[in-house]
Amino acid sequence: MERWCQAFEEACRERGVRVTVQRLAVYRALAEDPTHPTVEAIHSRVAGRLPALSLASAYRILEALEAEGFVRRVSTTDGAARFDGNLEPHQHLVCRACGRMTDLEDARLAALRPPAGLPEGFAAEGLDIRVVGTCQDCRRPQSAARAT
Repeated sequence: MERWCQAFEEACRERGVRVTVQRLAVYRALAEDPTHPTVEAIHSRVAGRLPALSLASAYRILEALEAEGFVRRVSTTDGAARFDGNLEPHQHLVCRACGRMTDLEDARLAALRPPAGLPEGFAAEGLDIRVVGTCQDCRRPQSAARAT
């Protein structure tokens, strides 16, 4: 974790992005949470250390970090904005029932590229692959009910 945060600080300085206490706290909260948290969850984590940080400021910080390529926004089944500090190539498993999002590393999926023949003027940047289904915890009550 410390290595990620140190690399983040160095990259900010190299790009001329201001390194503030608030940005560091928001980035650290995201990097420490593998669940792909919402802005509200990140703000809640940081609020104890930085009570003056508003939810709106947390939104602005994450949007700025996304624009700079330090974090990425990941799509969910419920439309909530969730963020990922892991920029290594990977995909996501998304539970349709509870919304849990988990990293999936599959070399075959990572090798896929956007298709040729996209509409003129559209500049594809990559593929955002989600595997949507139902996690083991959400399936458990259904299978237990069937067994009785």
